[in-house]
Amino acid sequence: MVKPNTKEDIAYRYVRELINSDDLQPGDLLPTETSISETLGINRMTIAKALASLKNEGYVERRAGRGTTLIRKPAASSSKLIVVIAPWPSKDPKDDWYFQRLVYSIQSEAVRNELATLNVSFHFRQAEEQDFVRIRDLYQAVECTGAIVVDPFMATHSQLQAFLDDLGCPAVWAGSSLHTYKNAHRVDIDNYQTAFDLTEKLIAEGAEQIAFMSGALETTARQRRFEGYKGAIESHGIAYDERLVICHSTPSYLNEAGSECAGIYAARKLNADALFLNDYPMMEGILEFCNRYPNPELDKLKILPVATFDFDAASTEANVCYSAHQPIEEIGFEAVRIFLQAQEEPLTEPVVKTLSADIQSL
Repeated sequence: MVKPNTKEDIAYRYVRELINSDDLQPGDLLPTETSISETLGINRMTIAKALASLKNEGYVERRAGRGTTLIRKPAASSSKLIVVIAPWPSKDPKDDWYFQRLVYSIQSEAVRNELATLNVSFHFRQAEEQDFVRIRDLYQAVECTGAIVVDPFMATHSQLQAFLDDLGCPAVWAGSSLHTYKNAHRVDIDNYQTAFDLTEKLIAEGAEQIAFMSGALETTARQRRFEGYKGAIESHGIAYDERLVICHSTPSYLNEAGSECAGIYAARKLNADALFLNDYPMMEGILEFCNRYPNPELDKLKILPVATFDFDAASTEANVCYSAHQPIEEIGFEAVRIFLQAQEEPLTEPVVKTLSADIQSL
């Protein structure tokens, strides 16, 4: 639920309307704090705070004894701008491939619909105050019509959505898992069902001891895939063995996570007959560890049948049997379409678009 406007919000929007009107041009003086205070019935201190915000955004200049001067007006195209919020880039580009493709598809579809996008990065493991300040200032400075959010990280979902609600910013969440924030427009694949189906294919091949390896379960997608894996095992009457579940406990590069998961696998002396790999980029680290420290368990791990997501066909070392390919570009396209739909007509219920992942047998 969007929070009611504060008096400072009311004052801010009142002055913004004055700035947007044809009555004021750059170089003109705005009404005095006293005049605005009397018009709105709001105290001068609150009016001063609203004017200070406009000064920080570069619209007005304030000088003691000289009043408040308009120095620029909003861009004429501001009504067609949307903010695209995405995770802060990783130091390893390989870990960002999903976000890069998704943001690019959002931008491409926006251009086709005569929309402009402004990108802003968000610290996804621990939200920082500067993130919110940057989004707020950008959103207000250019009068964006809303946001498309690419944030699958559980640590920041609630905080970011509450901030957008408070800001009054309409938003569509793309690739952030359909399982989260029930009141938001959202589009993604069904990660639970896709993981369930992948695991069932391994079971159909005769596998019972299916190892599960993953990066840290800090995203909604990874968490839902784990739940789908577990659900498939239990639905077939196979005893769930938590020793077979190896998740990197702390955030790290995915190839490093793969290497450490392989080390834990060896330390536990596991003897799986198939592998569910949540993040395919981990495979590089898994194979590297197996080749560096050969033993019977790791020699077998290298050749286990693998079910994963978005297998890179250029890699030929791993024995990948099933891969679920996410329609990443379509997720971005649909996010823009839902955004436009919400702009054109009032929606009483959130729009939820579930896309199918293509499971391929390799």
